[in-house]
Amino acid sequence: MRQPSDVQENPWFPACTSGRFIARRNKTVPETGGWEKTMKIDLGQVQARDAEILEAAEESCTVLLGAGGGGITLPQVKGTKERYLVGDVEVLEDHSVAMMFRCFLPGEEKERLFMRFGILPRFRTRICLDLDLLDNRTIFTNRTPGTLKLVVHGHRIRREEAVRFELGMDEMFHDVKVRFENFFMTDTEPEEFPIPQKKMVDEFGQWKEKEWPGKIHSLEELKERYHSLEGAAAYPFPEWNSWGGDSSRKLKEGTGYFSTFKSEDGRWHLTDPDGCDYFSLGPCGTRAGEWGRIDSFEGCCDWLPQEDPDYAEFFQEGTTRRTAYMPLDHFKMANFSGMNLKKVYGAQWKEKWEEISCHILMNNGINSQGNFPGLGVNDGNSKMAYVRELPGFPVTDTLIFRDFPDVLSPEYRERSEVYAGQLEEWKEDPWLIGYFLRNEPEFNFVENLAIADEVLRNPAQTYCRRGLIAFLQEKYTAIDALNQVWGTGFGGFEELEKPIADCSARYPGSEKDIREFSGRLITEYIRIPAQACRAVDPNHLNLGLRWSKAYNADMMKGWEYFDVFSINCYDFDPTRDMDFVKNAGVDLPILLGEYHCGALDRGLTATGLKGVANQEERGVMWRKFVEKVAAHPYGVAAHWFQYNDQFCLGRYDGENYQIGMVDVCMQPYPELMEAVRETSRVLYQVKNGEKEPYDRSPRPIPMIGY
Repeated sequence: MRQPSDVQENPWFPACTSGRFIARRNKTVPETGGWEKTMKIDLGQVQARDAEILEAAEESCTVLLGAGGGGITLPQVKGTKERYLVGDVEVLEDHSVAMMFRCFLPGEEKERLFMRFGILPRFRTRICLDLDLLDNRTIFTNRTPGTLKLVVHGHRIRREEAVRFELGMDEMFHDVKVRFENFFMTDTEPEEFPIPQKKMVDEFGQWKEKEWPGKIHSLEELKERYHSLEGAAAYPFPEWNSWGGDSSRKLKEGTGYFSTFKSEDGRWHLTDPDGCDYFSLGPCGTRAGEWGRIDSFEGCCDWLPQEDPDYAEFFQEGTTRRTAYMPLDHFKMANFSGMNLKKVYGAQWKEKWEEISCHILMNNGINSQGNFPGLGVNDGNSKMAYVRELPGFPVTDTLIFRDFPDVLSPEYRERSEVYAGQLEEWKEDPWLIGYFLRNEPEFNFVENLAIADEVLRNPAQTYCRRGLIAFLQEKYTAIDALNQVWGTGFGGFEELEKPIADCSARYPGSEKDIREFSGRLITEYIRIPAQACRAVDPNHLNLGLRWSKAYNADMMKGWEYFDVFSINCYDFDPTRDMDFVKNAGVDLPILLGEYHCGALDRGLTATGLKGVANQEERGVMWRKFVEKVAAHPYGVAAHWFQYNDQFCLGRYDGENYQIGMVDVCMQPYPELMEAVRETSRVLYQVKNGEKEPYDRSPRPIPMIGY
């Protein structure tokens, strides 16, 4: 769950103050009609799957989508050449919905590729789906006004091979009513995105559409709640030392920095700077609120004092590039949590936020900050240990696939050395546990990817291609020997300089070589920056790459250049993923860099990547997940994503999840915090096999996440 890049320049457009309006990339204008529609989609011809068509006409249809993930086939899309599918969608429910655009190949019941995107409830939203993305070159896209996050998953397909295109939803806990209107195909990306003028966010940044326990209704109530959270920060367990380690379990002589230790029983541990057993537990994103996108949504907010200099620090506008291969994205963002703090504490708001946050976290047994930390980071005033990501992971001008660089090039080595130089300013901070090289490499979201296949598919004459050809020449010497194994008819090794699509699938005999060289490339991807970092900072732990999922053995390569192996895991029980890493031969402590769940009984309309029935069940998940990590012989850390709830209209990319330990008004969720404290009370006993881990499973609901 990538965090936003730094602000660069330029807003999209100023606020529109009244009436329904059309959002454009560079300006706001009254609605004057559409643009040229290349080919209209007749919604009277849609075909239902696990769905009931309630009404249908040429311009619109209303559908009850089945909870199993129902959809409607758009038969007219098949055979079209236009690039974009455009139309208006309205979810006629009280929560967001993860919509799905599914693409099917002949004879396959499951879609080969899908786009998943979020839609706000009861908010007519214009969507724009780029069918060029069927080549799977990206998982992420920039937002269009009104739409929430959009992701692409699966395997690339050629558009002309698809036999069916279906628009529907992801699995849900009930049937969902949705209205579709005005769909058409076009080669021109729309400039106009109508935004309903509907007030959905109150002056405190809360969702206006419903009530819940703890919702703030006045400034006086806000002040009272904040003041009740003030107080000194201290761990509630007498055996915990100032680092949050267990002072009764000294494992080695302290080094002055965090380090690792493997005990005689085969368990991996972290040790604090004093050498005591340390399990790293805490949330990611310990910052003063979550920034949210407001461009195109200005008219949906009760209060946005963006022209008031007293609140200027809580507004950002400009452009950013999320990843090297994506276009620039223009944005305008606001931080309601920060504004709430300033309403109560004035100029001292940041100091009071730090006091309150440390009080909330430490007094409930949280001893760490996960990735994207903000409390006392390398400022000489730390109270809580932290991890952080080294920004700007090296890329090359030519990329192999998505964000995978040309790792055998001199350019990659040179940029890795520059990148590693950033560690100079951190290397003597004892509160820094260690650093991640990066977060969730995007090429890994393609299940079972072999990166060497992408080297051959890419027409560029890369250093990786040269390296692969040299590897094959050394192994086979003669092209006839390679042809015999691969089942090919190449006239010479020089034919490998031409693009070859899907080599290991097209020539099954090549798969072993493709996999072997893929492992070598992943190793170099890790080794080169890792060794550069070690040369600059010998004190801190290299925590790895925060892999998005542990399901590809190729991605376990290069582990010997880490000190700790990190994965993110959005399951209720992390044991399977941890065992995958261990069984792949990785002999390192394992850090769980992200997990979470959310519920719909409090102030947001989406659950995040795991859904549960209510706040009590969020506490159940915390206990089970953390204690399963601690009980695993390699488990040393569990970092919840994240400290703050996300903005109800979406963060920079459109995630709007109820996943925080605190809400937008910085009120802790009591059911979750009680579970946090109970797990921390027994944490080191579970870690050392003296107590069985909590094993009750939460009551799940299908996620509303994108």
